[in-house]
Amino acid sequence: MASFSVRTIQLGSVAATGLGYALFACIAPPPLQVAAACLGIVLMGLAYGVIVPSSSLVLAECYSSAMQPLVVSVRQTGVPVGTTLVALIAPHVAQQAGWQSMTLPVLALLAATFVLSLPGLRPFGALSANLLPRQRLLGSVRSALSERATRQLALIAGVYAINQAALTTYLVPGLVWLHGLSVGKAAGYLAIATMAGAAARIVFGMTTSRWGRAMLHLALIGLLTGAAWLLLLWPLPSAFRLVVGSMLLGMTAMGWNGILLAELGLRAAPTGRTAEAVATGTSFAYLGVLIAPLAFVQLDHALGSKAAALGGLALLAVLAGASLLKGSAQLPNRPSPS
Repeated sequence: MASFSVRTIQLGSVAATGLGYALFACIAPPPLQVAAACLGIVLMGLAYGVIVPSSSLVLAECYSSAMQPLVVSVRQTGVPVGTTLVALIAPHVAQQAGWQSMTLPVLALLAATFVLSLPGLRPFGALSANLLPRQRLLGSVRSALSERATRQLALIAGVYAINQAALTTYLVPGLVWLHGLSVGKAAGYLAIATMAGAAARIVFGMTTSRWGRAMLHLALIGLLTGAAWLLLLWPLPSAFRLVVGSMLLGMTAMGWNGILLAELGLRAAPTGRTAEAVATGTSFAYLGVLIAPLAFVQLDHALGSKAAALGGLALLAVLAGASLLKGSAQLPNRPSPS
């Protein structure tokens, strides 16, 4: 059975991301450019997929169970911080010089990340991640889903990821469609939302580490997601309402990630299946990201309203939060790590 050190996997993912981005951005004759772009997308997706499960093993090795919600939440701030930077920079750069002008800066950032990560090879060289044979892959997922709490958290991750994808994909065009804002101004509200999301991940991580009740946190997040979308979609918005709605949506649609993944890892830790459980949860989250645009298009077509379509996605989060609020008391207590 082949195995690689966790840090080697992570460094390989950074290198694969750089190669994938370079292929995606390359200029070539149309047929070759399409093929290179598709290959680049696949490489970046594969590279992104291994980061969370592999780093969960490192965090489980280095921090106590009480600290897991906080440290995992801090790790998870990378996505909203990166989204904030993209929302602030990319529209203006693309309008002025085209999106491909960002290729060299992005590749330079990835190269710097690779170099700065090299010192981490030695401390975690003994930590390995086994690559399961193909025939055991589905069995591994089934094993992770055999626990009721893990199964419920994975499903919640998928539903909440739908609203996170709706935030990052449809907040800007939604504000343009519904309220007539400029793209630049709407992108500013996306930046507000993602900054609030990054801060909320840390705050929720701190409160869960201090007082526990991760399931209650996740339930309230689902319910408040609906309130946030309502503030943003309601006609004739004021600037204040848009700011408050953007902040609340960022806090909820993005804030769930760290504490949910930490809870998945902690529940699986006694059985030694931390990576499997976290990988299963992130797989459902990625599935939610894939479903989000399809669900939006179908709801828009069925309801005849983009606002109603976004409201339908918000309703999923509200129902998921309500189910957690009702059912979390019946879930088994989290086992103590050995």
